[in-house]
Amino acid sequence: MMLSRNSIPQSRLDFEAAFEQHWAPLCRMVYRLTGDWSEAEDLALEALMQLYRHPPADANNLSGWLYRVATNLGLNALRARKRRQLYESEAGDLVLHSAQPDDPASSLEQQAERQRVRETLRSIKPRSAQVLILRYSELSYAEIAAALEVAPGSIGTMLARAEQEFEQAYKRLSD
Repeated sequence: MMLSRNSIPQSRLDFEAAFEQHWAPLCRMVYRLTGDWSEAEDLALEALMQLYRHPPADANNLSGWLYRVATNLGLNALRARKRRQLYESEAGDLVLHSAQPDDPASSLEQQAERQRVRETLRSIKPRSAQVLILRYSELSYAEIAAALEVAPGSIGTMLARAEQEFEQAYKRLSD
């Protein structure tokens, strides 16, 4: 079955024909945009999946629709790549500047403190350790609740109990 250049696939066979017809040109176009063949294939596939899931209402220009979708996906990928590079660069700078210990003694002290905290976290209930790690990773109560699959209203109580359990275990370990 041969699709005309602009007809919208109405069945599985039509979609397969559209896929065959547009796959290679979409990949080449997105590759020229991103410069990464694997990413180009992923984005071309995503554009074709959007065609499968939500075909355009206007059947007059299927090729144009697909190329517009693939171009937008490629541009979004480039923006995400740029943001990721910026975040990674900033994180690297932060680590570089904060990783410089003032003196070897304070560095050893910090390392010993981290080890005590890890040992304490291992010694308390796993659920308490999870709550503490998530909270001190700057997650909100709602995010913690979603991660632990509990009601958001119970996070405050869980956190208070976990902190108390941690404090007691830390004191035992330090003595």
